[in-house]
Formats: sequence, structure tokens, C-alpha cells
Amino acid sequence: MRTAAVLGTGDAGSEMAKRLQEHGFAVRAWNRTESRAQPLAARGVAVFPTAAEAARTADIVLVTVFDTAAVLDVLNQIAPALGPETVVLQSATVGADIEQIVQTAERLGVTLLDTPFLGNPQRGGLTLMVAGAPEAKRLASPVLEALASTVVDVADRPGGASLLKLACNAWLFGLNAMAAQAAVLTESFGLDFQLFLSAVAGSKADSPYLHYRAAQLTGETDEVLSPVRAAVKDLARIRAAATSAGVPDLLLDRLAQLYTQAADNGLGDHDLAAVRVVLGKQSA
Repeated sequence: MRTAAVLGTGDAGSEMAKRLQEHGFAVRAWNRTESRAQPLAARGVAVFPTAAEAARTADIVLVTVFDTAAVLDVLNQIAPALGPETVVLQSATVGADIEQIVQTAERLGVTLLDTPFLGNPQRGGLTLMVAGAPEAKRLASPVLEALASTVVDVADRPGGASLLKLACNAWLFGLNAMAAQAAVLTESFGLDFQLFLSAVAGSKADSPYLHYRAAQLTGETDEVLSPVRAAVKDLARIRAAATSAGVPDLLLDRLAQLYTQAADNGLGDHDLAAVRVVLGKQSA
């Protein structure tokens, strides 16, 4: 049995901890708000009051905190506690800030893999994008295989995976916005959105993502697959990276306005599909 530590037990981290336990790992966990990690204790996950204690003796450490500042804070906390062959997987969406994280890891002597993901851990079928040294990838492969149905090997140095995640998120936020627009248009014509879904199903215009979010778009469920506030945060990173690369951000700017307006309307904790409220008001 190998030991894995999960640092950050929000929705994603908690599900990853459960998945690792189901695959035979001894799992240790920590969360800044300790009460959020306690439900894992009932499953036999060892919960610790500090990140360093959770990371001590772990073969693999999975960091699933919210942003760059939290990742850097965790790295500084855990570095003295890590073993010589411990590999740290960084899964936060940090964009171009990954370079700062890589430099910090190198300074602290931490072996780092850049491993952002696509998908919802509660739904399964995650895609992990991985960048880092081949030996680190080999050591982490049991965890990667336990967590993901698809692993995309991006590069042999951490960094590229986090940048690739920005491009993937730009695609997903755009898809979601256009799906919401299609729903608003269809219903404004007095038609059921299910007719739209049936019309595109199986055609070249079809998309698994469209059906993945259909229940949210139609209002059949209020389950949050990914919140609006996360899109606001990530779009700021995407726009900054695009500007740095000399890429015009005309479309990204419009998307950022849309999701920000939804958040400003009190929908920040709602699913991404909630942007249809904003699109509906604009088309009224």
C-alpha cells in the first residue's frame, strides 16, 4: 500500500481522496478549514491539523488548493517534511503563475509535477495534463492512473500543463456560453430546448459537453458542476496569458464580461449554465 496526501479537501480534493482510497492507497488529508476535511475521517482517511503533518511519510502529495498564493503557502509549509523521493502534484488552475511555483519548488528542493485536470471528480472520467521530469511521472503513475481515465503527457518540465489548461478552459467557457445562448434563443421562439438537443444530436455540430450540461441549461437540476466564480477567476488568468503572448483578447473580454455580470448578479456559486440568466436579460 502506498501513501498519498491530499492537501485541500474542497469538492475536488475530497473526491480525489476517496478515489485514491478506493484504489488501495493509504490517504492522509489536510484542509485550511479543518472541519471540511472531517467527513473524510469517517471513511478512514487520516486528517491532520497542518499540511506538513499530512505530507510527512507520503509518497505522493496532491495539492488541490484554490490559487497561486495558496499553492506557494502549502509548498513552503510541507517542504521540510517531504522525503527524498516524494513527488508533489500541483493541480490548481494557476496559469502563467506556474513559473513562480516551479521556481519556488526548485528553491525548496521539492520534486514537482504540474497536473491540472479537466472534468468533475464527482462525475469521474477526469483528464489529467502532466508536465514534469520523466522519473517523477513514473513515481506518480499509480496516482495518475487511479485518478484519471486519460493522462496527457505535455512536457518534461513543469509549466506547459497549466498553460494548456488555460486554452482548454477558454474552449469550455466559450462552449458553455454558446450553449446557454442557444437555450435562450430556442425558448424565446416558444420551443423546447430539448428540440435543439435532438436536432444537433449525432451531427457534426453535436458536443458531449452540450449534453453534459443539458440538465443545468434546462433548469432540471441546480447541481453545480463548476461555479461561475471559478470562470471569473480563470478568465482573468486566460486574458493575462493571451495578452502576454500577443494574442488579441476580444472574444475573451466578452466572455469575461458575461461571467462577471453573472457573478455580480449573485450567481457566483451557481453552475456555469447560470450565464443564461444574463443572456436572457440582454435578449429581452
